[in-house]
Amino acid sequence: MATQIVAGKSFDHRVFTQHTLPNDSLHIYIEGDGSPWIGGNTVAADPTPRNPLALRLMAKSPYNSVYIGRPCYFDQITTKLCEPRYWTSARYSEAVVNSMLAVIERLRLQGQRLVLIGYSGGATLATLLTERLDGDLLLITIAGNLDIDRWTSHHGYLPLHESLNPAKTVSLKGVRHVHLAAEHDRVIPKEQIKSFAKSHGGEFQVFESYNHRCCWLEHWPDLLKTLLAEDKYFPQTTSASDKHWVRQTIGAQHHVPKAAAVGSQE
Repeated sequence: MATQIVAGKSFDHRVFTQHTLPNDSLHIYIEGDGSPWIGGNTVAADPTPRNPLALRLMAKSPYNSVYIGRPCYFDQITTKLCEPRYWTSARYSEAVVNSMLAVIERLRLQGQRLVLIGYSGGATLATLLTERLDGDLLLITIAGNLDIDRWTSHHGYLPLHESLNPAKTVSLKGVRHVHLAAEHDRVIPKEQIKSFAKSHGGEFQVFESYNHRCCWLEHWPDLLKTLLAEDKYFPQTTSASDKHWVRQTIGAQHHVPKAAAVGSQE
């Protein structure tokens, strides 16, 4: 796995790459929030995650992939414009999204299909980015924070007043988007993910034996392969956002615990 620094719009970003031979598609991984706070009341000097799950997911993927570090993460804390608000109240702000968007546009080949994969708070950014991209797209969120107002209220956290809320600002019309949730997730309740999927015409799957971190890594290669194989049955259409697909996609033949697919009737 190679690494480099790529300039975004306002920030520099640490980027990890693997399987970089040009092909028709590029998978983009975006990490969760890491450690923005210490003990819940002190802003961390460095928010970089100690155990970056999205990076480990990419390492298990056989596909052409890049992992785009968030602004001020991965030894970029001393770069110009890095302020604590960019990993606290403004972690999903216009400045953050636009800078990451510039990195994607630098890395993407002309006409290349993009698969955006975001974990936890990285799912927030992946969703915001998907709306701003064109061409052939697939969005996959894992235990995603897709309604930041509801999330902060649920936990009694300070509102992220400088951030964009996907639940209120995003339209994903014409894009297939799949939202994976964990039954035992105490960080992002599955009901919040289900609500976003239902209101935005996406697919929702809940995994009964999972929590916020377990067991995505163990089953990721088979799960990703299944999602990509099924994608050909749901081509991009202008009416995609008007439907909420009712599907049970994960089968025992892939040795992955079954996910319950929840339809819009609920």
